[in-house]
Amino acid sequence: RRFFGKCQGTMVGRRVAAVGLLALAHGAAAATPSPSPALEACKIRIKDEGEVYEDAEAMKLITERLETIREIQDDYERRPGNVGGTSANMTKLYMARTEENVEMYHEIMRAINITRAEVEQALGIVDEYELQVNSVCVICGAMFVILGRFGFMARSIGMVTAKSIKCTVVQEMLAIAVAVLGWWATGYGVAFGGDNYPETEKNGMVGWDGYFGDHGSADTAKKSFKMAVFVLQMGYCLIAVGIPVGSITERATVTFVVCMSLAISMLIYPVCVHVFWNEAGMFSAYRESGSLLFDCGTIDFAGSGVLHLCGGLVALVASLLVGPRKNRWVTPDEMIKPVIMPKPQASPAFEAFGGLLLFTCSIANTGFATREFVEDSVVAGKAMSNTLVAAGVASFVSVVIGHFYTGVVSPQLGCGGLVAGTAAISAGCASMDMEGAVITGFCGAWAYYVGGCLMLKLHIDDVSHAISIHAFAGGFGLIAAGLFTTKGSYQAAYYDNREDTCYGTFYNGGIAQLASQAMACAFVCGWTLFISCLILGVVHMTFGSRYPLQWEQNGVDYHKFGGECQFSHVAVNQDKNRWAHGVLSDTDYGIGKSADEVEEES
Repeated sequence: RRFFGKCQGTMVGRRVAAVGLLALAHGAAAATPSPSPALEACKIRIKDEGEVYEDAEAMKLITERLETIREIQDDYERRPGNVGGTSANMTKLYMARTEENVEMYHEIMRAINITRAEVEQALGIVDEYELQVNSVCVICGAMFVILGRFGFMARSIGMVTAKSIKCTVVQEMLAIAVAVLGWWATGYGVAFGGDNYPETEKNGMVGWDGYFGDHGSADTAKKSFKMAVFVLQMGYCLIAVGIPVGSITERATVTFVVCMSLAISMLIYPVCVHVFWNEAGMFSAYRESGSLLFDCGTIDFAGSGVLHLCGGLVALVASLLVGPRKNRWVTPDEMIKPVIMPKPQASPAFEAFGGLLLFTCSIANTGFATREFVEDSVVAGKAMSNTLVAAGVASFVSVVIGHFYTGVVSPQLGCGGLVAGTAAISAGCASMDMEGAVITGFCGAWAYYVGGCLMLKLHIDDVSHAISIHAFAGGFGLIAAGLFTTKGSYQAAYYDNREDTCYGTFYNGGIAQLASQAMACAFVCGWTLFISCLILGVVHMTFGSRYPLQWEQNGVDYHKFGGECQFSHVAVNQDKNRWAHGVLSDTDYGIGKSADEVEEES
């Protein structure tokens, strides 16, 4: 009825009507059925006790008999010993004891001229339609996710000095290019390949198929959906790669950035995805049956741990290996402790543009993390609403905290707070109520600010604040999901047959879910830090990780990327009330002055 509308007497219409009747007759409906305009329009003819019923009258008779079946089911459910839910098989067995009901069931099937093969074909049609709708939704989400990657790039360009803009652009674009190749080659296979962990409880970390774009040979709706998921998850991979690139910009070499991007896209990030988001993953909550971590699995709906914490920890390792920018901390002769030296940023406007673009796309990112849009559109709406609220709270609180401690209303804290709020709420965006999102955003702002202060205390130069935003706020968000998840939201986002302990500790859920979240946080930290130190350490010792200090002092753009970017002031100093020199003429912007005079002034 949902997908085909009125039946109009077609075979497909009869099949779809039969699917609905079979579901009702087998107890799949939660409420007593009633005739609908779509089913009343079907051409149905029933002969009952010598009388012939057609169309609407036949539908009315079928509905009455299905109500009788439902009453029998309800009576069975209320019998002693059946507390705790209905067993579908036992219900069918109880129904089969009454010959009248069995005969009635077969009469209905004969009346609509249905066979098992036609039912299966009808179900296949519905499933294919759902896959097509889901594919379109996933592709739309992928575009938002990939667009958010350019928000990272714009924010980094705005936060570096003017003499490193070209270096930042080149490294960001190369990181995107090699991450696409890494995800295509091995990343997707590691993340979403097959795994036998539910049956054997072995592996649970790496997939064994789907490498090099292997999605099957036949062009079917199922394959199109898999390819759409491939693009969406590639977008998430680009986000994970972009987090550490902004931290080490202005001094890291192109070789180091490329190797780091390949390591993240091919191994580091995909393993985290497999463990949490693959149904066969070790910590996955998407598995309907089998062994679950603390009988619950880990809640990480849109990637506080998988995406943000993982990327932030790689940024931490990379920043330690590369070291701070030249003269970032200096020690005056009369002082013992080094003093932080602020670096002039190229464009606060670019930083704000990138932050707002990233914030906007992050709202869509959390919504499009929904796996089945046809059935779970409510979950997508809740995820996006909670993300919007948490990000707003985090931005406001970050600015207030900064003003309280420094007296400055910082635009960097405003933009960074938006991103920190989305990082914190990503894990529980679909499983929290609104009050949980508000508290998560508030605490995420504190995690961002305290993390940033700790980085300064430890002399870790994080240009884009990626470590404090993604590692600290994202890590807190992963834990917060075990505190503020509500029962109803959890059942809507995951499964409704879990233990009563699989909810937030503050909502009488016990500590099982919180323990699962803590275990997941420990896994991400251990895996990411170990592999990052191993791979990036080898690259650092083999190829080096930063440009010479003299290059950095003069500007890496000047030495390596074709010349330094300069913001010309001639439009202000030499172009007052200009009225001559069109686009096809000499445009030296020095009206009435010779070239020697212009050069001498500049």
